[in-house]
Amino acid sequence: MNDTSVDISSRDAEIDKQFSMLQQLFSINYKHIFSNDLAEKTVIIIPSLTLDEEMLRTIKGVTHYEERMLCMLMLLRMPKTELIYISSVPIDNTIIDYYLHLLPGITGYHALQRLTLLSCYDASRSSLTEKILARPRLIKRILEHVKDPRLAHISCFNVTQHEKELALKLNIPIYGTDPSLLHLGTKTGSRALFKKIDICTPKGFENLQNEADIIEALIGLKKDNPALKKAVIKMNDGFSGEGNAIFKYNDIDISEKDITALIKYELRNNLRIVAQNINYHQFMEKFEKMGVLLRNLYMVKANALLLFNAVSIRQEKSISFQHMTRYWEEKESRYF
Repeated sequence: MNDTSVDISSRDAEIDKQFSMLQQLFSINYKHIFSNDLAEKTVIIIPSLTLDEEMLRTIKGVTHYEERMLCMLMLLRMPKTELIYISSVPIDNTIIDYYLHLLPGITGYHALQRLTLLSCYDASRSSLTEKILARPRLIKRILEHVKDPRLAHISCFNVTQHEKELALKLNIPIYGTDPSLLHLGTKTGSRALFKKIDICTPKGFENLQNEADIIEALIGLKKDNPALKKAVIKMNDGFSGEGNAIFKYNDIDISEKDITALIKYELRNNLRIVAQNINYHQFMEKFEKMGVLLRNLYMVKANALLLFNAVSIRQEKSISFQHMTRYWEEKESRYF
């Protein structure tokens, strides 16, 4: 290990330590701030899609995804709560007025006095958080609108190392998961966790690294269920379905001697990639590249049974897992 690697490692360790201390202070104030609607508080909303830029590029109007967190303007119903909402480009006043008029028992005018809208004036593909980090003057403006940092926190769309860095620059904690634990919330991480605590999950495979792994997994699914018609390859950090690709077995018989060659042919020639303007070569190139960087990036899951609420299903005694499986099979068949 060279000196540069040691320096980077030491710096990351120091950042982790500082962030942990910041979050611990937040946990002390959490009960008081969140249990009392009349408590003074400032919420800094960073609706940043800190995700893969290439996948973001395939989504039309992706900048407007930052408006999805405008629902948090409903926090202004609490009379002593102030919001700071940052976006890549200015949000139309008509949209803001619409949300403010949904507030119960609070006039739009009163709510507007406690709302600060800031913009980077930058519609580029970089994440919003990266844009903020590149603008020290904007960071200064954010802090100028925070009356008491001890009563403030950041709310993000997702939390990565960039949001962590921003939190430290502002010296304001994040109401979110430490990036070191993000793997538990990925598709692969969730399945591994569910299996560990004996929660039913759809048939599938995790920890796939390359095309050969995918082929082997697809064969495994077909062997387990010879009647299986299709499977979905899912990107671990995919969103809006853009990281998915649909594989159809067509008339492939698992008893075929050259099953591996048949699966490979179908995979390379007939895989339906949901994201537009991405071909098979690009899909696999990203797969292998990011598989190395993030390890557990992709998984193959039979029939795309998106049972994200598996915990509540398991706890609900009156609803069987088989019943929910049939429900999702019927639902997904209309899409796929």
